Amino acid sequence: MSANPQATSPLAPLAAAQAGLPGGAAWGAWRADALERLMAVGLPTPRDDAWKYTNLRLLARRDLLPAAPRPLATGALDDLPAIAGPRLVFVDGRFHAALSAAELPDGCTFRSFAARFAAEAPAALGASLAGDARLADERLRTLNASLAADGPSLELAPGARPAEPIHLVHVATGGGAYPRTRVELGAGATLELVESHLSAGGAEAFVAAAGDFRLGRDATLTHSSLQLAGARTILLDDAAVTVAAGARYEHRLVALGGQLTRLDLRIALEGPGARAVLAGVFFPDGTREQHLRTLIEHHARETSSDQRYRGVASGRGRGSYDGKVVVHPGAFKTDSRQSSRNLLIGREAAIESRPQLEINADDVKCSHGATTGTLDEQMMFYLLARGLDRDTARALLTYAFVGDVLRRLSPEPLRRAAEARVLGRLPAAELLREFVP
Repeated sequence: MSANPQATSPLAPLAAAQAGLPGGAAWGAWRADALERLMAVGLPTPRDDAWKYTNLRLLARRDLLPAAPRPLATGALDDLPAIAGPRLVFVDGRFHAALSAAELPDGCTFRSFAARFAAEAPAALGASLAGDARLADERLRTLNASLAADGPSLELAPGARPAEPIHLVHVATGGGAYPRTRVELGAGATLELVESHLSAGGAEAFVAAAGDFRLGRDATLTHSSLQLAGARTILLDDAAVTVAAGARYEHRLVALGGQLTRLDLRIALEGPGARAVLAGVFFPDGTREQHLRTLIEHHARETSSDQRYRGVASGRGRGSYDGKVVVHPGAFKTDSRQSSRNLLIGREAAIESRPQLEINADDVKCSHGATTGTLDEQMMFYLLARGLDRDTARALLTYAFVGDVLRRLSPEPLRRAAEARVLGRLPAAELLREFVP
């Protein structure tokens, strides 16, 4: 008789862990269903095309069990930029009221995901959890659905326009964390959202985050992600965005931390005139790995998307950008652009870049481009001839390479904090600050 495959699966211990999570019977049933589906297909492997660039050997050696509640070390939030406005802090995926400043403006409602799930009919939120397990390439979201205990849930009323950003802070202290984020903007609403990931102490941590963002007609969401995870943290983040007619979603990524990090960003432009504008920088240095995967689907006419990513790898760092744009039948007059440029500093650094287009409609304008190389020797010679030493010249050219993306960041405290951290990675940082406005 053959053994029960579920009994020998590395995911089997997670079933026992589900029993200790909050949410009652309804949420427990959704978790159990998600884990059953995940165990049927298994965790991703390098044989999966969507995961071919990600070093999953690190994941195989990491404890996936949810972290037990523990106190947060003093000073764990000291590195955060001083952003005015409400701040919502989640420690190992659980809402931390004492560290939060949650006086939200009129028209904005916050509930922890656990509270919202308990208050509403299970079908209202549970469908999105169970739905994660339908496709094999959504296994990260299914893992999150299996073990999510909490996360931020924000709702903006139609026409709401908060004057200040809302800052979501995710802190990992060790063990597994599974934050679930849900943000919904009513018609005509506008929100600036900053999301930060960081680690407390040097403990090993594993974070599998999932987010659902829904923009109503003519809404605007500016979403900035600052990734400062610790050197022993694996952070896998999956964001699914739905953009209605006339709405605009902007995403800015600054990835500077982690042992292994990956962002999967999937955007559905569902109504005429919907727009997505994406930009980001990532810095895999030392032995760090940082990966980015985007999927933008144009479902309606006159939609547009613009992607601009810059990667800088040094030491034995590894990175990748895997971006795909799909123009569906009927999405005529689509305008889509992709740009992926990568800089390698050192012979052992590597960044893979794979922009892709799938066009199933006429009368569209789509382009993509990708380059990976070293610093421009002509520009290096120009700077050396004007008296700069080689390290300073190299640092200046490196900063200029990513500066156009950094300048797009907002609010200003976030931009300043990102610039300071990028400068801190480069030689001659003090001298370079003279060139930064």
